[in-house]
Amino acid sequence: MIRKNSKIVRTVMTGIFAAGVLAGCANPQKEGTAALEEGNYEEAREQFQQTAESDNKEKAAEGYRGIGMAYYGLEDYGAALEAFEQAAAQGAEQSVQLYHLMSVCAMQTRNFEKALEYIQTGLGLAQTSDGKESADADMLREMRYNEIVCLEQQADWESAKQKVEEYLTEYPDDENVQKEAEFLKTR
Repeated sequence: MIRKNSKIVRTVMTGIFAAGVLAGCANPQKEGTAALEEGNYEEAREQFQQTAESDNKEKAAEGYRGIGMAYYGLEDYGAALEAFEQAAAQGAEQSVQLYHLMSVCAMQTRNFEKALEYIQTGLGLAQTSDGKESADADMLREMRYNEIVCLEQQADWESAKQKVEEYLTEYPDDENVQKEAEFLKTR
């Protein structure tokens, strides 16, 4: 089962757009952000589409990220993933949050190989130069869990066993992963 925590998504949404709104970006971005916060995803998508059409790559990247969030809210994970990938291609900030969203979208579209790549990239970004995690702890836990799911979906049993052991070292009380560890002993 894929973990997709809505609290994490709200946190990501707020963090992604706060800088743009505070910087006084164009009205479509502000209106798109407001529409996202209200749950009006179609309106948000339309507003962010205007931003994505900007000649300014930075604004276009933010527009695509907003489009991705709108599609994510609509649970159109294929379209959301395309928009997030376009945001990354346009030079959007490479963040744990962005890679987390891309990984969930890839998992929802059953592309576990791509999801695993995004998870591993996101987890790599989570480490700062002093070794402390820079992202939300719940998000990182969710990513580590989803990493196990991806490995299992690809029948990479040995890697899944290793990741389960690492996960349980950090989160020993997770009953779902304890059951996964039992399951993996049979593989």
